[in-house]
Amino acid sequence: MRLIIILLLATISFASFSDGKIFVSESFPSGSKKAEGWMMNSKKMDYWHYFHENGNIKSKGNYTNNSKDGYWFYYNSNGKTAKEGHFNNGKTTKWWIFYNVNDYDKEKCLYQKDGITRFCLVYKNGKLVKACKYKNDVFSKQWTSISSFKRDNPHFSF
Repeated sequence: MRLIIILLLATISFASFSDGKIFVSESFPSGSKKAEGWMMNSKKMDYWHYFHENGNIKSKGNYTNNSKDGYWFYYNSNGKTAKEGHFNNGKTTKWWIFYNVNDYDKEKCLYQKDGITRFCLVYKNGKLVKACKYKNDVFSKQWTSISSFKRDNPHFSF
């Protein structure tokens, strides 16, 4: 039991400031940094960084009242950007960009108000090749021409 408590204390460190904010740093069992950011009243706030065990950045972005808020960046373990986009109160919103997905350069996706449906423009070699619809990250439909996409989705605007 004593060893477990010592290990827990070794993996999380705190720095307290007069305004009630606490800077928190978490580590993997290997000792490499896992996460760091600010907390107040036991809730994540302000800017946070997360790391892969190899030391490369995994994600970074802002929290408001323990929910992701604002623009976030995600990286693969090699340090390349995997995706980036907006959160509002912990829910994915607005435009997101997903890089190097299924042999395509990128997908530029617009999340709908439900936070789970997204329409994506898919690019290969810098050219728009199709549009897709996903719901709960599951592929739903594909269009190979923008005119057919607009015909089927007249409410949608880019």
